[in-house]
Amino acid sequence: MTSNYSVRWAAALFMFAGLLAGPVAQAQETVCARVKIEIKQELTLERQAFDAEMRINNTTDTGVIENVSVEVKITDESGTPVAVTSNPNDLSAQFFVRISNKQNISDVDGTGTVNPKTTSVINWLLIPSPGSAGSNPLGKKYLVGATLKYRFGG
Repeated sequence: MTSNYSVRWAAALFMFAGLLAGPVAQAQETVCARVKIEIKQELTLERQAFDAEMRINNTTDTGVIENVSVEVKITDESGTPVAVTSNPNDLSAQFFVRISNKQNISDVDGTGTVNPKTTSVINWLLIPSPGSAGSNPLGKKYLVGATLKYRFGG
């Protein structure tokens, strides 16, 4: 079975003056995995990096979660996707994103696995580009989310 969950970090990012909150999101159909996403930042200034964390808890005794891939997505407050890059030389993107830490998972590019009774932790560093706050002194709101794909049980 292949599962494709679109997990949204319901985090509102206000450049220069905003709050971030990261609720818990869980797999809904079968309890082979619990997914928790958290953004540990309450205020973000333009060009100030912040951390986004995903935890994938394989609650099974013997099943391996395979082919794990995670794609970080960022939209403006109306839901329009904005350019995100992991290439530090790409000046057209509004956010630079890179993995800063992985525990109990080799990668999130479609080759990762989460072993039984194991919790994998992935952290991303997100950096808004210059000008991403817009011209409003209160800043601009962005939504940060992720699409999690994996294979479980063949």
